Amino acid sequence: MTLFYVTIFIIAALFLYNAYLNTALKPYSHSKLSGADFCVIDIRDYISAYRSPYPGAENIPLSYLSRTLKERFDCPEKILLVSDDKRGAKLAAKIIRKKRHQAIYYIKS
Repeated sequence: MTLFYVTIFIIAALFLYNAYLNTALKPYSHSKLSGADFCVIDIRDYISAYRSPYPGAENIPLSYLSRTLKERFDCPEKILLVSDDKRGAKLAAKIIRKKRHQAIYYIKS
């Protein structure tokens, strides 16, 4: 009976670990990934995005992200978040994952 519980625990742990790897926020590495297959979202505020723009990014501040995802944003590719810090990128990834289950990467500007 103990063997049964251990087996169930191991299967559950592997399932949760696999789910975590698929939904975790990943840092963007230029060497591993090409930039052509991304929808780039700049979640910094308007002033920061204006002063140091990221090429090809659509500026959607974090406070407007959930509303914009409902209204008009549709991206079939992976998503690259441009953020000032990892905390903001985690919050944005959490908002995006509610609507879409796809890989989300971030780059710190």
